[in-house]
Amino acid sequence: MRVAFDSRPSTDPRGVGRYARCLLRALRDTAGARGEIVETHRPRRADVFHAPWMQGAMLHSPCPMVVTIHDLDALNRPSERLRGGGIHLRLRHLAVRRATHVIVPTETIAHEAIAELGFEREHVVVIPEAPEPTADGRLSPDGLPTWTWQDVGRETWRVYENALARPERPCVSRLGSLRALR
Repeated sequence: MRVAFDSRPSTDPRGVGRYARCLLRALRDTAGARGEIVETHRPRRADVFHAPWMQGAMLHSPCPMVVTIHDLDALNRPSERLRGGGIHLRLRHLAVRRATHVIVPTETIAHEAIAELGFEREHVVVIPEAPEPTADGRLSPDGLPTWTWQDVGRETWRVYENALARPERPCVSRLGSLRALR
């Protein structure tokens, strides 16, 4: 499988940039015989396209698209829509809604994505973010085991395999489509 990975946010030292860098490294480490990762935001001749941020989602992806949603603040604060992009923001959400699968870091964001964007639950996958790779130990402050980036990489490969096996688009229900247009 050939995966096109939009690595544009990886230049940011914080937040989404850290996520993109660590995930890209983990995907390469866990690829094995599964396939190859190509860094590009133009997924020509790719089997699956992954945008690790909402801004990377494409309106017309030539292959199944997976998008990582980190938060839905723009939807939760409608007073900021006009100031934050207006029509551009609505087009971005339309592009995200055309993804075959969506990755979110928490169950809370999964529920918000289903409620606000109308995603079908089976297309929303919760994969928690891992701590910095240099952090010591695998226990969280509350004593529970934490995810490593290797775990995140393996789970993300499973999402790619599911997206390739079920490439139908979009991943929203008809009711969700009507709800999002309001």
